[in-house]
Amino acid sequence: MITLRPANTRGNPRAPFINSYRTFSFPAYYDSRYMNYSNLQTINDDRVQYAWQVPWHEHKNMEIFGYVVEGSSHHVDSLGNDVEVPAGAVQRMSAGRGISHTEGNTADRPNRYLQLWIQPNILDTEPEHAWHQFTRENKLNQFCNITERLPIKQDARLLAGIFTENYTYAIDTTRHYYLYVVSGTATINGQPVIEGDGLSFENENRIEIVNPVESEIIVFDLV
Repeated sequence: MITLRPANTRGNPRAPFINSYRTFSFPAYYDSRYMNYSNLQTINDDRVQYAWQVPWHEHKNMEIFGYVVEGSSHHVDSLGNDVEVPAGAVQRMSAGRGISHTEGNTADRPNRYLQLWIQPNILDTEPEHAWHQFTRENKLNQFCNITERLPIKQDARLLAGIFTENYTYAIDTTRHYYLYVVSGTATINGQPVIEGDGLSFENENRIEIVNPVESEIIVFDLV
């Protein structure tokens, strides 16, 4: 079974400094129909104006990816990290027993990044932070396994690809998959999709991408 979550049905809280599209319930957006999907807790698609930072705050027991689409994201944390994460890169915080941080946009133009949260299968571990730059070639017409380079504490994978050609990816009928269209257009398993659309897959054996137009896609492989 494949279920579409159209882009225009997402939550869309706004403020002068941020425009956020939220696939699942999160502070400032609540919908009892969309709380999470398996261990996937959050997909926030954020556009942040320059010269703005999220106030210092703490996370516990969550695996958090920051997937930078445009511009860069400035991250500072209680572990001593102070990094400018550029477009194409992904950062991972394994929050464990607690990590405090701030992030935002210190560049001279707006940015766009995805906040992706996955619930861990072990609690109160030592917090960790890492990031890695992924190239277009890493993702071109294939799925790159982000979690191979940035592992998390859950039986889950984050995959990312940029497609200009038709592509078929075999999946396990016993697992759950959630696909999010970062940009571009395509037809996926017969369903036309645009930027911001989400698709869940259950009891399916493939993801079939047809007629992609510079389509960047992420997929969560979940229990």
